[in-house]
Amino acid sequence: MLSTSIKILWALLLVELHIHGGNAGSVKIGGFYGDSGGTIGDEFGTIIRDAINRVKNNRTLIPEPHGMNYFQGDTKPVNAVYTAIEDICDMINAQRPSALIVLGDKCPDCEDLSGVISHGSNPVFGVDVGSFESGSKAFKMYPAPEDMSNFFIDILHYFKWRAFTLLVDSGDAFVNFQGVMSEVKANDWNVTVLAIDPDDIEGTLVKTTTAKSKNILLYCIDESLCKEVLEKGYDMNNENPPQGSLNSRYTWILGNLDLSLPEQFKDQLESTNAYMTYFTMNFTREYQYTIPSAKSSYDSIYSFPMREKLAFDAVLAIGHALGRFVKRKAEQGQTGAAVLPGDTQMLTCPTAVGKASPNDLTEELMNGHGFEGMTGNVAFDENGNRVNYTITIFSGRGDTLRQLRGEWTQNPAYLEDRRGEDWQSPGNLNTTAFRIAKDRKIRIVSIEVPPFVYLREKLVQSNKDRIRYQEYRYRRQSSTGQYTGNGRYEGYIMELLERIRSVIRGIDFEYEVELVPDGKFGAPGMYSRIWNGMVGEVVRGKADVAAGPLTVTTSRKKAVDFSYPFMSAGIQALILHPNYVQPDPFRIIYPFTIEVWALNGFVFGMATLLLVLFNHFNPYEWKAVAEKRETMEENGKNMNLKNSLWFCASTLFLQSSDSSPRSNAGRCIAGFWWLYVIIMIFLYLTNLSFFVNNTKRFAFFEDTGDLKAEKRIKYGTVKGDNTFHVMKTTPSLNGFWHKMNNDHANVYVANMREGVQRVRDSNGKYVLLGDSPELRYIASEKPCDVKVVGEYLYRGQYAFAVAKDSPLAEHISGAIEALRDNGVLEDLVRDWWDLEDRRSRCHNLTRWERSGAYAMQVNDLAGIYYMLAIGILCAFIAFIVEYVYYKCVGGDKGKSKRASGNSNVGFKGSNGMSGGNGGGGTGKKENKGDANMWI
Repeated sequence: MLSTSIKILWALLLVELHIHGGNAGSVKIGGFYGDSGGTIGDEFGTIIRDAINRVKNNRTLIPEPHGMNYFQGDTKPVNAVYTAIEDICDMINAQRPSALIVLGDKCPDCEDLSGVISHGSNPVFGVDVGSFESGSKAFKMYPAPEDMSNFFIDILHYFKWRAFTLLVDSGDAFVNFQGVMSEVKANDWNVTVLAIDPDDIEGTLVKTTTAKSKNILLYCIDESLCKEVLEKGYDMNNENPPQGSLNSRYTWILGNLDLSLPEQFKDQLESTNAYMTYFTMNFTREYQYTIPSAKSSYDSIYSFPMREKLAFDAVLAIGHALGRFVKRKAEQGQTGAAVLPGDTQMLTCPTAVGKASPNDLTEELMNGHGFEGMTGNVAFDENGNRVNYTITIFSGRGDTLRQLRGEWTQNPAYLEDRRGEDWQSPGNLNTTAFRIAKDRKIRIVSIEVPPFVYLREKLVQSNKDRIRYQEYRYRRQSSTGQYTGNGRYEGYIMELLERIRSVIRGIDFEYEVELVPDGKFGAPGMYSRIWNGMVGEVVRGKADVAAGPLTVTTSRKKAVDFSYPFMSAGIQALILHPNYVQPDPFRIIYPFTIEVWALNGFVFGMATLLLVLFNHFNPYEWKAVAEKRETMEENGKNMNLKNSLWFCASTLFLQSSDSSPRSNAGRCIAGFWWLYVIIMIFLYLTNLSFFVNNTKRFAFFEDTGDLKAEKRIKYGTVKGDNTFHVMKTTPSLNGFWHKMNNDHANVYVANMREGVQRVRDSNGKYVLLGDSPELRYIASEKPCDVKVVGEYLYRGQYAFAVAKDSPLAEHISGAIEALRDNGVLEDLVRDWWDLEDRRSRCHNLTRWERSGAYAMQVNDLAGIYYMLAIGILCAFIAFIVEYVYYKCVGGDKGKSKRASGNSNVGFKGSNGMSGGNGGGGTGKKENKGDANMWI
């Protein structure tokens, strides 16, 4: 029995020795996170175990017989920082791990839990975003908030954002932007902070559309919430009509590093056409690490959530530090299983307030040695902050969403030493390769202005005559169906770019053209001074080149560089063709005001009335003389009311009258009436030509003075377009600018289409000012009812715009000069303007049609014809009245009455006695008075 008991005791002792022997030479790695740390089972535990296996399998890190084991702390979340510290310290004291990986999920309400623990024991690794200036001694796998602030400031400066919306998910996220917010006043930024409502993401996105700025910086502590925001934005953009702010009118910066977006979702983001910038931690496959098994179904490494990548790299960092520790001990002559865990174990948490003492592993981690992990170079400084890492910047719209923009490095000197080449930037941000368009497509922004650029699909639908001609010129391209890429656009600029591509030297001129989202050429804001339009796209780095009818101005030269000009242009006036103006037919009365006409009528009536009165009361007028039988009785009616009216009316038209006043008083009135009529007719005829030729005047417009002095006709331009900006900034055009601004009528239009329609609808009372090439093209199209007139109000030049100091300016300028010398530029203008003009009906008019702009037409003289028609109508009415009156009242009865009167009056018998009935009388001798009646 005794021997059996001894054997059992020895067996137990051997087992115990085996167990302790198995732990010898191994270190423990602890994971401390809440049950919300993973979304697919124990994801973080799986990732940490996979990383430990990666370290174990790579014996260049930890040689045999050393190993690494993992244990997991309590995953029950707590709500108080003291409880969390107590749980973690108890685990450290019990397990004595060599390192601890802590996630904020253990205590969601705690701020920077890993940083708090680091003051009690180290090394502690934090994979969450830290707190700004927290004094944490933890090894922060995510770049320190102070470095990220510098990074965001550089990005904002590069894209020249002056106003933007900061879209964050919590107060902690906003706290991490304290470094950025401290620069707001110095940089004159206008920042609107908007918190994401997890329960109403759609409402949050709707709020972003109410902000004045179209720039949005999205940053979330919870990475999954950022993804939900983008997914909801994509869904809203697909509504009918599109909603939200994830569209071509907005610019987004995704502030989270390595935001895990599947490639399929990135394809969907391309369809929104929103300009987006996002960042990844630059890495190289210097070491072939193991992809965590829990993520084997993901489509690429970029789809891993950032925290999981950081947890994986934290284990690798511990492995590399342990490897250096073992190597250092070996150099000191210490080898074997006793080396580890050795002095690498974490010290127990202090029972009183004090500074945690570092162990050997902590010192190895702080010495700046780095390695390549899933998140790029991993190295730490003496404060546990990540150093020597590089952030890759991607930005673009549509197909260029994945386009490399540049790099930002935390330590340029380290990168120069590692790559063996100079860091071609004075700061931490380097976009040199992007600026010189090396190994990428050049992004060109343009604007839809026919014939410079227009959508091919619109062309197919709206202009069949031009399509037939374009099919003749471009038989290699289909005129139907869906167009993609640069094939979506047609025009002078597209053909010019192809010609530039064929002659440019020094770069591969591979380009992609997009239309500017806001449809503007480019002007600074009145108060913010932020450039919009094509110039703004270039200034903020969203486009390399602005190609279109962009006029070179002094203010624009301060913001961008221009290439050699490819076309001369200027500002001219577009009017409604005089052939199509419908003038007021009664404008022939406009030489006098209504008051003058009323006074003329009054004077006419007074002159007539005086003539009638003089005729009635003056003893020397016709009536008195007729009564005295000194003239025929009929002459007594010479200046009655009817004849006086006719006298004044006939003399009004410089015509003679059957009778005139006999007395001196009457003749005096008539003389002054004639003088009045002559003066009034002279003044009327002098002013009449102005009103009759009102529709022709602008056909003779020659200089700015003619237009500036015009009172009755309004002139304006497209608000915010090229002409608008030139007139606003050119001193010689200040008079026009102030007059348009002070005009009570709104003389500005939203776009060229609206402006041309306003010219057509204004009946010649509105003139549109614009760039001459565009206006000449519009005037050459049917229905040929508009006309470009006058000399240039301003002469300028069109050129391509590039970013300041961009080498593209020199390359493009050389190509344009070569095209000019070869005559290609002239040929292009002839193709897109002169040839089109000859094919158009507008330039196939007859001589009579062309002279219509200057000669009198029927509609110009319509008022005279109307007045003649009115006169003829009045004559017919008078004729009918007289005829009816004659038949009803005059007739035979009147004739017999007049005959009776004639037989009794003025008849003298043969015997010299007055009488009637054939001369029979009373036999009395005719008295003297009766004899005097016969003259």
